[in-house]
Amino acid sequence: MLPLPEKFDENEWFLLLCIGLSYVIVFLLPRRFPRSLTVLFLLIGTTIARLSDHFLASPKLDLYNIMDTPNYDFFDLITYFLYAPFSYLFVYFYDKWNIKGYWILLYLVLCTSGGTLFEWINKEFGVFTYKGWKLSYSFSVYLAIQCLVLLFYHLVVPFTGRRQPIEKADTN
Repeated sequence: MLPLPEKFDENEWFLLLCIGLSYVIVFLLPRRFPRSLTVLFLLIGTTIARLSDHFLASPKLDLYNIMDTPNYDFFDLITYFLYAPFSYLFVYFYDKWNIKGYWILLYLVLCTSGGTLFEWINKEFGVFTYKGWKLSYSFSVYLAIQCLVLLFYHLVVPFTGRRQPIEKADTN
């Protein structure tokens, strides 16, 4: 079993509040995708975050710590639950607004800027402690990750045979 944090302070409260709010938003939105796709879009955010952190925060590079210590504890694991709703919302609004052409670049830049801003807020609350990392690096990482998520979206959605949102498809 993973150890609990040494002390329960603002970063743990902030993390729990953000996770709670983000999942409430996801569950209150009208259903847009089949459940199988929803699960995939939730999992891809968590998976990419876990792989990125394993590479960037591992002892080889050791560019930042997650939560209070360099040791992996229960709340380090909990942080990955925060990435799932953000990846889902990213794809949800991309699909809902039917973004095409040059607008995709604007959408990517806006979402990447929002992700970088949210990381800065997390840093201020002590969720991340930078050692060799700089916030400016995060922009390019988020941009690359969001491009991968959109590629994933474009690869899996055609296999579902889905041409319109669930809420409209149910009425026909």
